[in-house]
Amino acid sequence: MEPIKIKKKARTIPFGFKQAEDPQYLEPVKEELSALSQAREYSKTCSLRETAQWLHRKTGRYISHVGLRKRLARNSTTETEEDSST
Repeated sequence: MEPIKIKKKARTIPFGFKQAEDPQYLEPVKEELSALSQAREYSKTCSLRETAQWLHRKTGRYISHVGLRKRLARNSTTETEEDSST
């Protein structure tokens, strides 16, 4: 089974994805995406800076607190839209 690929929309590769063999597509990284969902829960009780540092230690991939805030906001908006459409 081939992994799911998404079309690359910008120059920057978002946290939770990596460059696919085809340079126009991205592949999800399961470990980073699961850590990101854990970070969502962790950020409810801790600051975004602490959460970003924890995420960096856990995955080895750097993400700033501002990038984390944008990533969490983007995902929560998408999840809300999906819930309302069903």
